[in-house]
Amino acid sequence: MPYDGYIPPSITPTVGSNTVITTGGTSLLVFPAGCYGGYITNPLFSTDQDLVTAEALFIDPTGECGLAGYGTTIRLEPGQTWIVPAPKSTLAVWANAATSGHRFTAVYWT
Repeated sequence: MPYDGYIPPSITPTVGSNTVITTGGTSLLVFPAGCYGGYITNPLFSTDQDLVTAEALFIDPTGECGLAGYGTTIRLEPGQTWIVPAPKSTLAVWANAATSGHRFTAVYWT
């Protein structure tokens, strides 16, 4: 059966706690622990990232992250999307990028 757009009344799409890297190289909280799901998209184009040159975004579903994709940190290249792997995770999701002002899309369900 195709998706008809129905969202149960108990689940609400919510913009991530942060969608702009305020200080390059310093991770920030994007999703609180306990969300029902969600996604983070690193825009493909530099203009959508609000930067001169498009760059990678780093995501970590276990805590604060640096600027390298290893261990629990996921490197999202421009145009890539990361989806919350399990609903009602007890862990928060963090993001980081090299440049201050890097914009990205983050939506989660509460």
